[in-house]
Amino acid sequence: MANNKDRVLNAAMDLFHDYGFQGTGLEDILSSSGVCKSNFYYHFKSKEELGVKVIERKLQEMRDTIMDPSLGNLQLSPKERVIALFERMLAFIEEQECRKGCFFGNLALELSDRSEELRKPLSSFFTEMEAKVAGCLQEGCQQGEFALGGLNPEEAALPIVSMLQGSLLLSKAHKESTALRNSIKLLMMCMV
Repeated sequence: MANNKDRVLNAAMDLFHDYGFQGTGLEDILSSSGVCKSNFYYHFKSKEELGVKVIERKLQEMRDTIMDPSLGNLQLSPKERVIALFERMLAFIEEQECRKGCFFGNLALELSDRSEELRKPLSSFFTEMEAKVAGCLQEGCQQGEFALGGLNPEEAALPIVSMLQGSLLLSKAHKESTALRNSIKLLMMCMV
């Protein structure tokens, strides 16, 4: 059974993904978690501090379920690892019926100009993903699996992560996954 702190974190993670940080009130979190207000403030000084902890927890979940099994899977070729990242995200959004989008992308759009405390861990997530993609690209170039047309791996990683995020956003907006499916096709075609 989860302790009160975990119940608050889990409830907030789901609510922030569904309704956004600003669209989720403290009462919503308390009601969903079954935790009283005094217990909330025992664990968290503010909703913003809770937001940082939720982002940190979600980042670890993303590492465990998406990034490590794809970008960190050394049994796959570098190209296969980058494609696997997109395929894992495709499976996630289709499981959610293209309703939720990317937790990090949603919050980045909502909060980047409103809270520096929340923007920083969101930016760190994207920077970490870019670095992991760049590592795969570097390895793929060294192995002769593909060339980057004069770009260095870091320069190529940023538009790949941007394409993933844009595809997730469009999949959410259109409520269907064609954008992400076509991004996978484009990556497979370009990474030669």
